[in-house]
Amino acid sequence: MVHDRSATAPKGPRLTRRIPGLISTCAVILPGAASAAEYVDTPYADRRAFSLILGPGASYTESIERSESAVAGGDGHLDLGASRTVGYDGDEVFVLIRGSLRGPELSVAGGYRSFFGDGAWQTFYDLGLLIRPFSGPWVGPRIALGARHTFSDRLAVFGGLGLSLGFGAGLRGDAEAFTGVQWIFPVGSK
Repeated sequence: MVHDRSATAPKGPRLTRRIPGLISTCAVILPGAASAAEYVDTPYADRRAFSLILGPGASYTESIERSESAVAGGDGHLDLGASRTVGYDGDEVFVLIRGSLRGPELSVAGGYRSFFGDGAWQTFYDLGLLIRPFSGPWVGPRIALGARHTFSDRLAVFGGLGLSLGFGAGLRGDAEAFTGVQWIFPVGSK
């Protein structure tokens, strides 16, 4: 008897194998696109700005559900979001929708991103909340550290590492690496 394995092969591992290719493609394309932009000394320090955010990432999850079954594994994700500057130092509040490559899971992250530095390179930290309404549900805190390179008053790239906890349908912990592009749109002066 011959078995047709192509009809029953899970799609998750195949998509997970594509993550390194997606990240490599972004690593090649993003610096090339950003090199066309001209850097300004204070990109948008004197103005309020709205930003669109797009970027891939990878994460590793450990969870213990109420049924005492443990789930672990890697995943890729794609973030789509927006941010708005607040205060006088260029800090931002942000909201991200995160789609998983492993399965039909969406999550929402939001919080405060504080920047340090005045030049083209800045470091930042995120303090926020991560909500996974469909796969649990889980709700919990998220923290992250990263760096951003601003090429002009309209374009920046960033990357970082983060940790999140989830409470609800058991306990869940996630470690993540993320990258992205930030398109900046000035909307007024401070």
